[in-house]
Amino acid sequence: MQEKHLLMLSDCGRQLYNACLGESLKRLKAIQNTELYKETIRLSRTSETDIEKRRANFKYLNETFRFTDYSIQSFGTKTKNDSKFIANHLGTHICQKLSTRAFKAVQKFAFKKAKKVKFKRKGEFVSLEGKNNRTFLTYSNGFVFVGKNLSLKCLFDPKDKWMQNALKHKIKYCRIIKKEVKGKNRFYVQLILEGHPYRKYEIGKEGIGLDVGPSTIAIVGESEAELKEFCEEVVTIDKEKRRINRKMDRQRRANNPNNYQSNGVVKKGKKKWVNSKRYIKTRSEHRELERKIKEVRKHLHGRDTNQILQQASSIQTEKLSYKAFQKIFGKSISRKAPSMFLKMLKRKVTSQGGTFREFPTYSTKLSQTCHCGAIKKKRLKDRWHTCDCGVHAQRDLYSAFLARYVSKSDHVNIQKAEKDWFQISRVLEECISKLKNRKSERTSYQHLVYKFL
Repeated sequence: MQEKHLLMLSDCGRQLYNACLGESLKRLKAIQNTELYKETIRLSRTSETDIEKRRANFKYLNETFRFTDYSIQSFGTKTKNDSKFIANHLGTHICQKLSTRAFKAVQKFAFKKAKKVKFKRKGEFVSLEGKNNRTFLTYSNGFVFVGKNLSLKCLFDPKDKWMQNALKHKIKYCRIIKKEVKGKNRFYVQLILEGHPYRKYEIGKEGIGLDVGPSTIAIVGESEAELKEFCEEVVTIDKEKRRINRKMDRQRRANNPNNYQSNGVVKKGKKKWVNSKRYIKTRSEHRELERKIKEVRKHLHGRDTNQILQQASSIQTEKLSYKAFQKIFGKSISRKAPSMFLKMLKRKVTSQGGTFREFPTYSTKLSQTCHCGAIKKKRLKDRWHTCDCGVHAQRDLYSAFLARYVSKSDHVNIQKAEKDWFQISRVLEECISKLKNRKSERTSYQHLVYKFL
């Protein structure tokens, strides 16, 4: 009964969100059809006078056609009041938040930061959130109260120190979300709190360099260096996902033989697809594996960022375009999400008083530069840095080493890197020896398994 009520509230929110999204798009198109808009977008973005004129014109157009956050909120509130069913089930604050969410989606589309906006389809869950902890959606003493008729008991570990520390802070507002776990709906409440989160560790004092690639991560500090596969545990789950994908494809072809050509390619045009019960069961298994991969990846990112912060408070790394990486290493980037890892690391280190800096690759050229000053291009398959000055080091580790010495002018401080190389080279050699020992142990274990098999 409680699940049915929450899904009904979500459907009300979905209808309101779609209405606000359509109205926002309508107002945006009206702005874009004006001559003033067409003249404004031709103005220069570098000249100060043109920048001021652009700002004034856009402000005038937004106010004239009511393409603002508050105007869309007013539209959402009016739509809610016009519909008795939505008015009886959703609070005003929740409707205003949904209206703001729709407006920001269209605004992002207007700024060319998104290719299109997405309407919520029927049955898709829409998260609900309020503006405070006093009206409609509230939390108190382990219970979530939704309106006047629904109260939900929260399940959490009372011995969890993180949870105990969080519940001592003032609650700003609540949010209800849904996850599908093992084919069943699970509802969660997110509490947005004031203050600082509970810290399980003390932040380090070193300065480190990072080299994050599509499949590996290199970390070099003053006392320790590490080179490891990025999100190694995710790869194991991904193998199971590939097996289920092949199974789904076989079932889909067996159920719909008329939808495929003789060479196995899907026919063009509109088609009717038949899904058997076994296919639906396999599809739910695939959805569960996707959820597991997402949760494991998030856990691994959190673990790795915490380990880095225990060592360092100052982090420097290259600013890479992971969208460009997707064209070359698409599956690896999708599986391991290095950009998400860096965003999490930046958020954590800055919230604890540390520094996080990304520098451009064009001026630094870490993979081509030696601390002696020589610059030599390398192929992608060349994994070792060798130079005539006698330096021989693993390429990713050496790039992370040089990242520590990039100055504010975005150039490598050659003198400082050369001065510290003798000490850091021992740290890098120790890291490589650990990797070789680990590899030999893994190989000997595999030989032992094969012997007994």
